[in-house]
Amino acid sequence: MTDDDHHDRLKQPVRIGLAGGSGFGRVHRANLARLGEQGRTRLVGVADPAGPPDDLEPGVGHFASLTDLLAAEHPDVVIIATPIHTHAVLAEEAFRAGAHVYLEKPPVASMAEYDRLVAAAAESGLSCQVGFQALGSHALARIAELVADGAIGEPRLITGLGVWSRDRAYFNRSPWSGRRRLDGHQVSDGVATNALAHSIAQALRIADVRSLDQITAVRTELYKANLDNESDDTTWIRVDAEDALPISVALTLCGPGNDQPPTVSVIGSQGRLDLQYTIDVLTVDRGGRPERLEFGRDDLTENLLDHCTEQTPLISPLTGHAPYMAVLEAIQAGDPLPLTDDVDVQETGDAAHPVIKNVEHWARRAAEHGEGFYAAGAPWADPVARSTWYPHR
Repeated sequence: MTDDDHHDRLKQPVRIGLAGGSGFGRVHRANLARLGEQGRTRLVGVADPAGPPDDLEPGVGHFASLTDLLAAEHPDVVIIATPIHTHAVLAEEAFRAGAHVYLEKPPVASMAEYDRLVAAAAESGLSCQVGFQALGSHALARIAELVADGAIGEPRLITGLGVWSRDRAYFNRSPWSGRRRLDGHQVSDGVATNALAHSIAQALRIADVRSLDQITAVRTELYKANLDNESDDTTWIRVDAEDALPISVALTLCGPGNDQPPTVSVIGSQGRLDLQYTIDVLTVDRGGRPERLEFGRDDLTENLLDHCTEQTPLISPLTGHAPYMAVLEAIQAGDPLPLTDDVDVQETGDAAHPVIKNVEHWARRAAEHGEGFYAAGAPWADPVARSTWYPHR
């Protein structure tokens, strides 16, 4: 098939294969149903070794593996919504079969896998979109305009704050959840590498940090109150990069249970911008009365289709996420410190979840102080949990 033939075929309803039909795969299936009604896509198969989803759409085939799906249906695009440690091998297989890829976040489990996948995508000449869907928010362009116009004075710091609660059932939902490694494979699950990963991706995009060469250091402070887990659930991250504002993010899955939309902020000398990125609401505080602005967002699947048919630039290309992978590497470089002080385990059974006392207060202080939980004075914090990662030059 020539490039022109492939281009023409993508102008028809695009044939989509989905790896992982349950979990977040259901979100993709609902979106593909919407796009199918518009005549843009056709879901031709779902690959899932666990079996077909109970609500699989009529006429959509189920396959035990992506290999089988690719051989039978030859999709134009493959969406991968599977466990983190399977992303790299499945994406490479899709590229070898001639399919563009939509890869759920985090893209892969290590920088080494990232480098291999970038090379595989380049060799194939195919495209890869990473599912940091909040990057499609129209609020990001407005933030850039406001900062450039001096709306908050001199910008000084980009922060991220996420305080969620996750119970035992959440971590028991799959063998890889809460794990750093599984059966000899790096998994890299954690609060900043899965549940609240968008906080990091948003902050990096606002800072316009898109290249590994920009990063000078990544500092981390890692804890876990879910003692049965390997992964961090309460984490502070600072990214320093050349020609960019510093980034300071504090995240936890050990909040009191009144989950609020996580926020990425730009703090300036005369005000601040606060983006609740899950709902695309931006609060502009110029040091007086705050203004609330609501925005839409571009769908990343539609953007990938537009890229393949009309050469529209990708919103979240794989090649732009080396800085995010640097953060993932920094987090995986050291194990989280177990937390027992000031931790109250609430509920029982599958509903049991640890709550760190005043964690929202300390997370906000850690982020906005710019130096982490220990420096902010959190009584349960320990300098042993702190480390610094430098990119290999």
